[in-house]
Amino acid sequence: MWDDDDRVVETVPRHDMDAFAIEAVEAGSVAPTVYRIPMPPVRADGPNFARSFGGELLARALIWDAHAVNPQSWFYAEMASRTVTDRFRAAGIESGFDRHDRVAGWRAAFWWAVIARDEDALRELASYPIERLREYGGTAFDECHYEWARILQDAWRYGPDAVTEQAWGIDTTSRLGAQSPVSQLLRPSIEVFARLAARDQNGFSWELANGLRAHRTFFDTDTWRHDPEATMSLPLLGLACWAHDLGMSIDVESEYLPLGFVYRPDWLHSPELAEVQRVTANTTPPSPPAHHD
Repeated sequence: MWDDDDRVVETVPRHDMDAFAIEAVEAGSVAPTVYRIPMPPVRADGPNFARSFGGELLARALIWDAHAVNPQSWFYAEMASRTVTDRFRAAGIESGFDRHDRVAGWRAAFWWAVIARDEDALRELASYPIERLREYGGTAFDECHYEWARILQDAWRYGPDAVTEQAWGIDTTSRLGAQSPVSQLLRPSIEVFARLAARDQNGFSWELANGLRAHRTFFDTDTWRHDPEATMSLPLLGLACWAHDLGMSIDVESEYLPLGFVYRPDWLHSPELAEVQRVTANTTPPSPPAHHD
């Protein structure tokens, strides 16, 4: 499928999923797809995913289009990326949306901006105050979440190699009862990043495969099997895009890692996506006229 198909590739299969059974597990949401008042409390034991309607549509699409080569999948990804990142940009901050998604939402916004190669969003996210994340997070998140956000900000501003040692040194021991999501979803992304920062190609590939297996271990349970976040690993996809753009090879394939976003860095500005957007805009039914008594 890809131009460098002569590479040695490790494959990590996705667990069995049914597109028609996909549904967000509310206990895993830092904020639900549809905001409501009062907002549900954040669970200290996590995993606290940032939700979006586009993300749920993308999850269903990726069951059939695992590598995201269909522009319709890009259309849903653009919806998800815009929704999640906008919460932490100027307008979202002014409206207060960022206070609901907290540090988990900031991290999702960062990964979506990397996947979309959205330089403007990344500049804003890299300057977002970590103390504001702490203020809104309260006691619901371990310190490692804030430290990881700060390292990602510095990595984007100064280059990944500037924070390699800091990444290795993050203590990911959970003191809030969230060791499972921290160990299986957060720690692997830190390990992959550290290898990326060191430009360690073999170590990067090894950790990427391990991270995808940890993702599968977390989600292949009765509780999480059909959660939208199960279909792909957002942080590992972001790291694969980052590594590819730095000239590293992606020697792992998995339905959890839709490589269409990796090997088409222009997907957000592609003519294929523009055509889907044009057709969608032209087929959206008009709003009904206002009723007057």
